[in-house]
Amino acid sequence: MASICSPTDLKESPSLPIDFEIGGVYLPPIAQALLLAIPVFLLLDWGLRRLGVLRFIWHEALFEGALYACVCAALILLMGA
Repeated sequence: MASICSPTDLKESPSLPIDFEIGGVYLPPIAQALLLAIPVFLLLDWGLRRLGVLRFIWHEALFEGALYACVCAALILLMGA
């Protein structure tokens, strides 16, 4: 048996991320997360360098790429929540 959604059911559903348009350029939510992840990644990278953690990393570029991917994934999950 099919149920009909009332307008109050729609208000309770989680909202979708907002799409931005800047200067005629459409930025989908994934691009927003990728751009927002850059300063967060740079701050984390700076902090890890100051603490000396990167001395123990075998392949620094690979680690930084993985760190950026983790930051992007975390932001995408936060934007969807």
